Amino acid sequence: MLTAMDRSGPRDTTETGAHGCAQPDRWLIGVPFRSTASHVVWMYYVVGEADDVSRAVRVALARANSAQERQARGGGSVTAQDLEIRRITLDALGQTRLDGPGDRSAASSW
Repeated sequence: MLTAMDRSGPRDTTETGAHGCAQPDRWLIGVPFRSTASHVVWMYYVVGEADDVSRAVRVALARANSAQERQARGGGSVTAQDLEIRRITLDALGQTRLDGPGDRSAASSW
């Protein structure tokens, strides 16, 4: 589930990594699609060029619905339903973490 922080507009969109370098926000967006009538496959997109979660979702969906991606998975487009949204962060030691819920939760309107 998204929090108020996830929905906020541009804020401090950088963090300081282990070497004191500014790190831009990056997002991991999981997008489900049905490969058969009963089988769901998750595609994951890392989005680094978004100021906030709403933009990250739009970028991930644009990638997922590109001609190349649609051809690779055999057709149909995907929608902003049941997305997994995680923020990728670096801790003080430079280790990568995924922030946000570990479960796949429904997204609201984007």
